[in-house]
Amino acid sequence: MSAHDTQSFFTPNEYSRQSSRMLATTYNLAHVLLNRSQSSHVFVPIRSLQYLAIIEKQAFWFVDSLAYAVRGDEGGRLIRVSWHPTVVASERQALTQHMDYDIVFYGEDMSAVHNRLNNEFYQSMLQLDQRHRESLPSSQNISILPLNQKA
Repeated sequence: MSAHDTQSFFTPNEYSRQSSRMLATTYNLAHVLLNRSQSSHVFVPIRSLQYLAIIEKQAFWFVDSLAYAVRGDEGGRLIRVSWHPTVVASERQALTQHMDYDIVFYGEDMSAVHNRLNNEFYQSMLQLDQRHRESLPSSQNISILPLNQKA
């Protein structure tokens, strides 16, 4: 597999973190899409914000499609917000149970974007779900890397 088969995304230094609760409908739909996927992740375009969501089993990454960074000789898009569930899915008591998660902000003034993400992400997943009821097309591999390498 060549380097062009993998798309890189960078996480800048963590700016702040807070706890929140994700609606069960959002969490469940994300995992329905992930289970339908032929890879370990799902790309969800959020066109109204010019963001791309990447759903993985233990994290949701929100990428600013207009922000690009370079680390060494590798370039990639910047992740601006991420959600990390704090409960293992198998420990949920019911499918209607909301999911606690940590929100990580990778820059200042991300609260307004995050507030819009809550609704826009769900709406974008619904559109993807309606278009690809049977299975999602496979996508290239991804690599999520820290922007600043530790020495």
